[in-house]
Amino acid sequence: MSGFKNFALAGAGNLGQHVVKALLQLKKNGTVNVVKVLTRSSANLPTELSDLGASFVEVNYEDPESLKNALMGIDVVISTLGAPALTTQTQLADASSAAGVKLFVPSEFGGKMDGNMGHPVFATKNTLRQHLRDKGLPFTIFCTGLFPDFVLKSSFAFDFINKKVAFGGSGDEPISWTSMPDVARYVAHVLTALPKDELEWRTFRIEGDRHSFNSLISEYEKRTGATIKVSKRSRAELEAALKENPYDFVSFLFLDWDLGGGACGTPDEVTKGVWPEWDPRKALDIAIEGAV
Repeated sequence: MSGFKNFALAGAGNLGQHVVKALLQLKKNGTVNVVKVLTRSSANLPTELSDLGASFVEVNYEDPESLKNALMGIDVVISTLGAPALTTQTQLADASSAAGVKLFVPSEFGGKMDGNMGHPVFATKNTLRQHLRDKGLPFTIFCTGLFPDFVLKSSFAFDFINKKVAFGGSGDEPISWTSMPDVARYVAHVLTALPKDELEWRTFRIEGDRHSFNSLISEYEKRTGATIKVSKRSRAELEAALKENPYDFVSFLFLDWDLGGGACGTPDEVTKGVWPEWDPRKALDIAIEGAV
């Protein structure tokens, strides 16, 4: 076991709330002692998490001393901050180092980002990695692929309810899919069950499922009997959109996935055997349930 028992999390939103819940499950049996959630405002806090045993601490990322004080006694800091707040991870890392935090988990949950500097968001994440190295603060990366419970919805143009799907690229490139609750369970388990030296400076590449967009849609049609109307933007159209607006993040993501960035690695590179009992849900099942 790692010996890590005290955790702080920044960004208890989409993925973050699931990570908090997974850690709180481990708190029930004594594996975890403290689950602290950092928040910018104490107004409108999610009572569900506090009722389960999480503590909330209001912090100011521009106040290094107060941020350090909030992290005193914490073993692991987990960041699930979204894109608009990623630059604050530098302050979070500095405060973590000053407070004696032993491990930092940056917000890199998603597709493969190693060396990807093609968009400011990715550049920010790579810069943070180097900053952590310079500080001597060990980090652990979790490459999880896409979240089917986030991407396979009408808000992302995957409208299975109305049998319409739109995406960019050929749709043939393999993509790693892992649901947010499954990511959270894996993260909580690994950070508490593995020895510390098997966590430091390590990247875990995981996936609950592997499907291209085309294969996922084809399997959906076979399982449900539905016919899905598919609209695609070509790679050239995605490149043109980015030339016009380099900050078009959706077009950038679709282009990155079309170039192979949606998979966390080859099937042989995906971490296996670390937690054999892990039973992640399949992307197809999540898509079908979401259309009911």
